[in-house]
Amino acid sequence: MQNKKLIILIVLSVFAAISLFRGITTPSKYRVKSLSAPAVSRTQPAGAERAAAHLSMERRAKRTRFKSWKRSPFVSGEKPASATLVLSGIIWTNENPKAMIGDMIVRKGDRVNNSTVIDIRPDKVIMNDGTKNFELKLEK
Repeated sequence: MQNKKLIILIVLSVFAAISLFRGITTPSKYRVKSLSAPAVSRTQPAGAERAAAHLSMERRAKRTRFKSWKRSPFVSGEKPASATLVLSGIIWTNENPKAMIGDMIVRKGDRVNNSTVIDIRPDKVIMNDGTKNFELKLEK
């Protein structure tokens, strides 16, 4: 029993040493990509060096796009749909109510600017932008 434990310990130690050696010597995926990219040589004209520097700055800018912690990177910076939609009028009947949003006449279930009309009431329209419901009220 003691020999079995010793053999298991030796085998695990060998695997740990191999794993550690491989982890140290194998470059990361990022380093593989940067090493395979062509280097700018001094034989290239000045325009090519400028282009390479511009490309480098462009890549750096893409990586640091969300360095501000003041907003969530998972929420787009677009205005909410309710800010872009304007309720112009409502044609109210019990059977088939319609609303005029901007210059379009819509019914329940129609889509306007990626928002769906949920309900039309005599004084407001309830819409959903995919994440939450919002109301467009008729101004008096």
